[in-house]
Amino acid sequence: MRVLIVDDDPDILNIVRTACESETMEVDTATSAEDLWRVLQSGRPDVILLDIMLPDASGLDLVKKIRLTNPNIPIIFLTARKSDLDMILGLELGADDYVTKPFNPRALVARIKAVLRRSEVSGKLEEQLLIGEVLVNLKSYTVTRNGVSEELTRREFELLKILAENPGRVFTREELLDKVWGIDFYGDFRTVDVHISKLREKIGEKFIRTVRGVGYKFVLGDTK
Repeated sequence: MRVLIVDDDPDILNIVRTACESETMEVDTATSAEDLWRVLQSGRPDVILLDIMLPDASGLDLVKKIRLTNPNIPIIFLTARKSDLDMILGLELGADDYVTKPFNPRALVARIKAVLRRSEVSGKLEEQLLIGEVLVNLKSYTVTRNGVSEELTRREFELLKILAENPGRVFTREELLDKVWGIDFYGDFRTVDVHISKLREKIGEKFIRTVRGVGYKFVLGDTK
């Protein structure tokens, strides 16, 4: 299990490195965006812990660039910024989780393991899913609609799979948080809403219906 920690604070690097190595994780570190790209060129980590504020780049910009070439690497933001806007934007851009400083090192390791477990399960899928005129490749995390292909983030993919495999069933936001992010995720229901909005942009509005005051359900065609 290889973890890449990207943070310019030496104390944070040491704390996280010690916590990860105590769980027999292999650790690489980077203190800047330049270091990050250098490490990524040497091999693909299993998970990236990314500070949102680096001396030479914004973590929010970096996650977009990482997703262009590595769409499926789990990314957990580490940040001292606690605003809801930062959290929502980070998740919308493709981060898998969001941890604010200061944090409990053991709790952080638990979050890393939870993200990796979900990544491992998703990585075993090999089939395709046809949703109306939309073809979803469950291996490459892409959707093809009207001849145009787009990549799904891991969270968008997992949401779509759960909803599409249970057409007509209404899932509450709490259920979707538990199933997709896990019971150890500390975010709120707006996280689900943000990802559903992005998913609708990629597959079309008609497939995912909002059930007012409850949650979401998946439908085909014009079924009410």
